[in-house]
Amino acid sequence: MSTTDPVRLIRIDSNHFAVRFLVPVLAVAATVFAHFFGMRVLDALFGDSVDPGCVMLPSDFLILIGLAYVIEYGLKRLLPGRRSAELSERALVLVDSRRKHPNVTEIAWDSIVNVMAWRFQVQRRTRVPKGWFCLAVHLLQDERDVILYTFMPQADAEAVPGYGNFVRLRPRKETRSNTDLHAVAEQRRLLKLEDARWDDGAEIGSDDFIALLTVMQRRVPGWM
Repeated sequence: MSTTDPVRLIRIDSNHFAVRFLVPVLAVAATVFAHFFGMRVLDALFGDSVDPGCVMLPSDFLILIGLAYVIEYGLKRLLPGRRSAELSERALVLVDSRRKHPNVTEIAWDSIVNVMAWRFQVQRRTRVPKGWFCLAVHLLQDERDVILYTFMPQADAEAVPGYGNFVRLRPRKETRSNTDLHAVAEQRRLLKLEDARWDDGAEIGSDDFIALLTVMQRRVPGWM
């Protein structure tokens, strides 16, 4: 591959704890400030002819939502996660700077890459809407491995390149009652990978995940 192949920078863990904590705190604080500031401005403009509260109270919710969006957008760029990746036609390179000495993991597409892919549907509403799908891939090359995952609506998930390769992760109770030994072995392996994803997997945006699958479709034999 040419050294001029485009490189896509992938943000990892952009929705980390600091962002999730600061967004509601700053949004509420800013909304309270906006409420009292707006009350004073409206009172100065209209005096006793208009009750400022009748204008500001209905506006507070819209202000809160708008500020939360703007604050989240800004914080994700001011406080990026300490992991990132670069994707190209040559390789996927993940850099982990969470420790004193950054760890670099490279998965080269011109060598054999072992892929395990799985999916499951979110059953409880948290920061991810209930009913969305989690799609995850485990890339293994020699002793190097990475797990990347994303969340997206079911219709979007079913349209990603190679969706048929994503094995449905079954509940542990369902796996124990299955009599198909091959399926049981596969599910047990996926459950271990899911535990690893939960502990230290790299969450990326859905657009970046689709870009990864698109490159895999071209560069990893058997990924269709």
